Formats: sequence, C-alpha cells, structure tokens
Amino acid sequence: MRVSPPTSRSRFRLRVAFFDAIWVVAAPFAALALRDDNLLRFDFSSQGSREVFQYALITMACALPSVAALRLRDELTRDFAFADVWRLVCAAGIATSASAAAAFTFNRLDAIPRSTPLIYGIVLMTGLFGVRAIARAAGSRRKGQEDAPGARHRAQVRRVVVVGVDRFSSVAMKLVQCQAPRAVEVVAALDPRERLLDRTINGVRIVGAPADLVAVVKEYAEHGIQADEVWVSDELIAAYPEARSEVFDACRIANVNCTILSEALNLVPARFDFEAELEASAAVAPAPPYFRFRRPLDAIVAAALLVALAPFAAAVAAIVAFDLGMPLVFWQERIGRGGRKFFIYKFRTYHPPFDRAGGVVPGDRRMSRTGAIIRRTRLDEIPQLWNVVRGEMSLIGPRPLLPVDQPADPRTRLLVPPGITGWAQVNGATALTADEKEALDAWYIRHASLALDVRVALRTMRYLGRGERKDPATIKEAMDWRRKSQGIDDRQLAERVTEYQPKAEQQLLIERFSRVKAAS
Repeated sequence: MRVSPPTSRSRFRLRVAFFDAIWVVAAPFAALALRDDNLLRFDFSSQGSREVFQYALITMACALPSVAALRLRDELTRDFAFADVWRLVCAAGIATSASAAAAFTFNRLDAIPRSTPLIYGIVLMTGLFGVRAIARAAGSRRKGQEDAPGARHRAQVRRVVVVGVDRFSSVAMKLVQCQAPRAVEVVAALDPRERLLDRTINGVRIVGAPADLVAVVKEYAEHGIQADEVWVSDELIAAYPEARSEVFDACRIANVNCTILSEALNLVPARFDFEAELEASAAVAPAPPYFRFRRPLDAIVAAALLVALAPFAAAVAAIVAFDLGMPLVFWQERIGRGGRKFFIYKFRTYHPPFDRAGGVVPGDRRMSRTGAIIRRTRLDEIPQLWNVVRGEMSLIGPRPLLPVDQPADPRTRLLVPPGITGWAQVNGATALTADEKEALDAWYIRHASLALDVRVALRTMRYLGRGERKDPATIKEAMDWRRKSQGIDDRQLAERVTEYQPKAEQQLLIERFSRVKAAS
C-alpha cells in the first residue's frame, strides 16, 4: 500500500506541464484530422466548420482541468513509473467523457462523426504517455553513456551474482545500475526455474541454477571477472528454505561473501510478530468464537451503510472541500488484529499541524469552522466503513490505536478486529482514562455476543444525540472484572504489566494503578 504524504506535505496546485498543455490543444485537431481531414476547414462561415471548432474548444476546456486536478505535472517525467499510469488513464478518460457529454449537450455533435471522441481519447492518452516514455528513454541513454566501459570509476566496482529472480531482485538490479558513480555491477543471475535459463533481466543473463553457483563463479574468474559477492533473494529462501544453506555452503567453497538481498540493501523489515506472541502466551485466552462468525455480518451491514450514507458522505466531502480544501480524507496508521498495521480513514476536520512555511499551527486554531459539527455527529468516520468491508475493522470492537498509544499489555485487545464504535466509546469515550478504556475493551472482548452488540449500537445512537457521558457503574464492573480475572491484587497486576514497558516507565505505571484502586 502506498503511503500518502501528510496533509501539511501534500500541496494541491492547479498546474499543467508545458508539453501537456500543448498536447491538450493539439489533440482534438489531431483526432479530427485522423477521422476526416475534410473536417478541418478554416471556413467559419460554414455551419459545420463552426461546430468542429466548438468541439475542439470544449475538449480543451474539459481536458485542462482534468490534467491539472489529477496532478500529472507532479511526477518527474524522467522517472515516470507504472504506478503513475492510472492517473494518466483517468485524466484521458475524464477529459474524453466530459467533453463528449458537454459537446452533445451544446450542439448534439452535429457535423462531428460519433467516433471522434473515441479517437480523441486515444490520441490524448498516446501523447501524454509518449512524452514521458521519450523522456525516460533519453534519461536511460544518458545514463548508459555515463557508465561507458572507459569510465574512471569502473575499477572500483564490486561484482555481484544474484541468486533468485523475482520482482525485488529485478528492482535491485535496476537500482544499482542507476547509482552514480557505479559501485556495484550485477554480472550474472541464477534461478532454479529451467524455463528462465538464458533469458535476461535488466540486461543481466540468467546463466544457471543455484546448484551451479561454484561452477559459474570459477568460469567467470577464468575470463577475468572475479565475483566479489553473492546476493540471495529473500523470496527464493522463503520458497525453498533448504536453498539458504546450499547457497551459503557453495559461497564458502567459492570463497565469496554471501548476503541476503534485503540485508545487502539495508532493507531488512523491522517487524514484531504479534500473532506469534499471542499464540506463545499462555496468560491470554483465545478470542471467543463469536468474532469469527460475525465477520460476514459486518461486511454486509457495512456495505449497506456505505450505500445508504452516500448522500451524507458527498455532503461532508463538499463541506470539507469548501472549508479545508484538498485532500478530503485524513489517514493514520493504526494497529489491528494480530498486530497488523493498516490505514484508517476519516474526513478531515482539522487544519494541517504545520503551515506552508513549516511553522507549527497552535492546537486551538486547527479545528475547522465545520469540523466540530462533523466530529460531534461522527460523520467524519463514514470512510471507515470501507475498512470494515476490507476486513481491517469491525463495526463494533475496541477502537484502533496508534502504535505509540498501545497499552502496556496489548495482547487482549489485539485478539479481535478493532471497531468503529465499541463498549468504551458508549461509556465515556474521550472522558475515560487509558486504564478505564482498556478495562472496558477487555470486558467487551470476553463477553461479546449479538445481544451485547445490539446494546452497543443502540447506545451509539443515543450517544450521538446527547454527547459523551461516563457510566460509573459500568466502568467499575469492568475494572473489578479485570482484577478478578487476573487473580492477583493491584500491586501484582501493576508489576506484571510493567514487564512490557521500559524500566523508566515502571514507577509511573505502578502509581497509575494505585490511583485506579483509590478511585474504585
């Protein structure tokens, strides 16, 4: 999943690249000429000629805003990637359909052949793609000239053999080719699939299988190409676990260094396996089976709500666009079931935390004029229904937290998918302390049922009308249940929880549990 820039770093400016503007003007005339060159008669006294030029002006008026709104100027033309193709296709599609609809409404496309809009869309998209392809090819050619065999830095290049051909290793080969001055050269590739033998990937020949590594290294050495290092694909090791020891043994025999590809590029993921932690923990019981059976119901209800609330979502989007501008949606990375990270989405209600000069905007000035109303009615959370449809969230459950806001012992709350609303939200929400929220969420997970979910849904509707109110009796019940379920006193509970925190925070947590005990 792509990570969008935060609101403060996402500038929205209606700008059009010079060539894009030129092509937007030329494309309708090129399309008309391809359809019938007799259409381009510069005789404005003729009715048909006037309509042809009206159509051309309409297409320009529709295409320029599309190219600007979809920010085609933002990408660097020399580094245009396939990930940017979608925006080009959308821009051409919107311009074509909008201009055809507008022209048909204006003059019913009289004197314009009905195939012209289709030809125009193809011509427009071809030109937008073509200039980027030419710029990228020119950049690659210049790069090739810089890396000519006589370059001064050639002598310091490390020679590498890549074992395992996949998308990641392909990108790695391309990456080292783009470095200036060149520090690494991939001289050969090996892969266990026979059908790939003797094919090339980014100009590198696949010369054998991993079992041929020693022979390949020795043969290249006979020709004066001494391999300095072997990079082994992470995907190859995942698919063939035995390949790791075989390749490393072969490298020892060939007397070359061997490195996992992600380690060679310093791209080893920093991950914490919450699922393994949960399974290995005997102190936390598994989640009730009810949550497995509830998933289909969540998806059906969320999809129905998305359709039913579409008019409200459109109205909120229009208000946000008028009050705050683009983008309309705010995102944050949260922790879900099993410790999986996902992006949660809301309609924006705050101004960015930083202004265009990089200065900090005070917190009391960040809430927009309409944001307070949208937040109070919880209309800003409509986009989270899409998270429910995708399976990242549930309609009801503990609210997803930021990684830095996870409780001392997160194992219980990470057993189930987080929810849009939950037992803690309808019993105090932001008025609760962190310990009270955690106790309410843990109580809900262990007592979840269809009847309890109906209670949460009804309380949510009442909560939207009257606002946040703490329920002392419910909170006390949850806190007492947590102490009894642990079977230990408060001091022992505090000491157990601090096992999951740095030593500097232990005293703070013990004092927090002491305050909870005094309050209850």
